[in-house]
Amino acid sequence: MLLFKKNYFYHLYIFFLVLVLFFSEFSTNIVSSKNYNILDIKVEEKYDINFDKSKVINKAFEEAFEVLIYKLIESKDRSKISNISLMDKKNLIENFSISNEQFINNNYIASFNVQFSKRKILSYLNNKYIIPSSLKEIDTLLIPVLIDADLNELYYLNQNDFYNNWNLNTKNYYLIKYILPNEDIEDYDMIKKNINNIENYDFKEITEKYNLKNEIILIMLKSNSQLRVFSRIKFEKNKLLLNKIFNMDNNKSEKEISNIILDIKDNYEDKWKLVNKINTSIKIPIRLSISSSNTKLSQELEKKLSSFDLVSKYEIEIFNNKEIIYKIIFNGNPNKLLNNLNLYNFKVDSSNIVWKIQ
Repeated sequence: MLLFKKNYFYHLYIFFLVLVLFFSEFSTNIVSSKNYNILDIKVEEKYDINFDKSKVINKAFEEAFEVLIYKLIESKDRSKISNISLMDKKNLIENFSISNEQFINNNYIASFNVQFSKRKILSYLNNKYIIPSSLKEIDTLLIPVLIDADLNELYYLNQNDFYNNWNLNTKNYYLIKYILPNEDIEDYDMIKKNINNIENYDFKEITEKYNLKNEIILIMLKSNSQLRVFSRIKFEKNKLLLNKIFNMDNNKSEKEISNIILDIKDNYEDKWKLVNKINTSIKIPIRLSISSSNTKLSQELEKKLSSFDLVSKYEIEIFNNKEIIYKIIFNGNPNKLLNNLNLYNFKVDSSNIVWKIQ
């Protein structure tokens, strides 16, 4: 009997020890989703008797904050955050690091990585009545077609100044990476054949070659001193339109072309943000179960949950020797979470109230 009790308590002790060690591998507390990381902010300052490194760091904080905000919000909302103080910006920062410090020609040069608290940033924007968007970068096929309406002349790809300068004009807060088509005489002939009905031509024969789910057909009609811009945009399953008119000299200076490109790109960024809003007023609880014996899969799940912008927070609600059940607060349609999990090869059964990763 004594031996039985010793064995019983010994096994009980081992069970709880394993449970504690196993449980320590996971997030036992409520975990807010990841910080916003702004990388490789380059700062240069004259290195002389008045050099103050704290001012250089503050300069990096200012620039990193601007990059983050421009990534998160539509251009129309930028004026709402123009008066934020440096101290308030610092309060939003979790951490930062400095790398590649150099002294060249009496100049101090360095790169900064700055981490902002996502929770604080979203709360700040919410207080300003600004709905931010997910920081999701995308590859997008852009087909730019320039037509001189007066001459009925088509300028495609290398003949098109906008094509040649498109990827030379960019900003460090852009989320859209543009893939430009290759020169193809068959494509040119196809577009030329449809020049009189170009706004209704679907470009399907061209776009299908690139196998991208995001695409923009950019039609530019030059007439006298005006440039009419008509864009058909497809971001994933969302179809959008953009129409703009620019005044344009016949000389078509590089600066003028550059300004028009940046203006159009800012509009495209706003369109992309529009379909990726993070509505923090929507807080949908989702429960997700995973086998407690699969430590590696659980850790990978937590890593991904922390990286999804629409995941406000998550916590382990139930933990036993069979399963771990996570409670996830999601700022959006649950199907978006399901799609994100599927994208990273998590096999999710969502047929029951508690989803299950198999």
